[in-house]
Amino acid sequence: MVKKIIKLFSFTVILLLSIQFSFAQTNKQTCINGAVKVYLDCPYCDDDFMRTEINCVNFVRDRMQADVHLLITYQSTGSGGSTYTIYYFGQQVFQNENDTLYYTANSNNTSDETRKGLTQIISIGLMRYVAHTTIANDIIITSTIKDSSSAATKDTIDHWRSWVYSISGNGTWDGEKQSTSESYYGNLSADKVTEKMKLNFSVGMNYQKNIYKLNDSTEYLNESNSTYGEVSYVKSLSKHWSAGLTSGYYSSIYDNIKWMASIGPAIEYNVFPYSQSNRKLWTFYYEIQYQAGEYNEETIYEKINQSVVQQKLKSSLSFKQKWGSTNITISGSAYLYDLSKNNFFISGNARIRLVEGLSVNLYGRFSIIHDQISLPKLEASPEEILLQIKQLQTNYRYFGGVGLSYQFGSIYNNIVNPRFNSGSYYFD
Repeated sequence: MVKKIIKLFSFTVILLLSIQFSFAQTNKQTCINGAVKVYLDCPYCDDDFMRTEINCVNFVRDRMQADVHLLITYQSTGSGGSTYTIYYFGQQVFQNENDTLYYTANSNNTSDETRKGLTQIISIGLMRYVAHTTIANDIIITSTIKDSSSAATKDTIDHWRSWVYSISGNGTWDGEKQSTSESYYGNLSADKVTEKMKLNFSVGMNYQKNIYKLNDSTEYLNESNSTYGEVSYVKSLSKHWSAGLTSGYYSSIYDNIKWMASIGPAIEYNVFPYSQSNRKLWTFYYEIQYQAGEYNEETIYEKINQSVVQQKLKSSLSFKQKWGSTNITISGSAYLYDLSKNNFFISGNARIRLVEGLSVNLYGRFSIIHDQISLPKLEASPEEILLQIKQLQTNYRYFGGVGLSYQFGSIYNNIVNPRFNSGSYYFD
């Protein structure tokens, strides 16, 4: 079997090399002579659309070869839309000629409207660099603005007073001869976001049912549901400090919680100003909460209801730079009545460009767990363990991964060819 795979792989390589050699003699240059070389650093952008619409620059795959490094980040707005921040980093002959532009997409925008608006702003920002090239004489600039009295310049009255409401829900069903499953999810939220405060309400539910048939007489049922509610208020104190109040409600069959309510104050300090949060963020967050609730079954600590106070300290560090992006979070919590009942975790992910064409992706999380106070006293049956109906006692959890990617070859390719791409488009 291994020999067959090696032969097939060798044949494929030889075939690809022969095709490349046959086309090498007649391959046309897919770049524009004298145009600005641009590296697009935006994993979530429709780069095919941008390469098609912005046809006055050369898009390159290596950031070190680019004249302009285009870094795009985004954050959610209070109305449910997105604000994109477009950073232009000048390189080569444009060293230190940097710029920053913004584009805000409405929450009702389709993906096509968003990509068109974002592409337009990107094009406007690139003109300062294109103006210094030999193709500047071929650029024609037009305007659709009629006069200063147009509707676009008039003040807008917000009858909703910055409140945004969202309702969502879905249901899924699948099955085969020996198993069926169904699940339902619903959520309702209301948010108000201003420069000085943020107020969030959210309620939701999850329901899942699975049936497994081993034979005509043996059948296993896995049924679980959970509900939750959250309310939070955050006050902006300064460009580094914020404080607020959080409260919540939670019930879950899996976690053996019939109902649990919590409320308490919280405070956060950001080392960097919040205005720079789309590029760098380093926060220290502390909260203390009073929790009271009832369990479905008696716990291993012989409790059917319980009231506790829990404290939590968390620090998060995030960067998005030209070399890639990273995020690291460290968090610890403990119940004040018994500090030995605590929880600690560290998680992180990174996407780093090491050298030309070579990138590494890292992600992982490790938790030390000593605070499972809701564990049921009765041990789970083998069926409940296999079907993951009940939470099991553990002292730790972890997951992680690493990936490498390497790209080489021509740095230029402004051609977009959508052939054989059926099924890979997205519609709104």
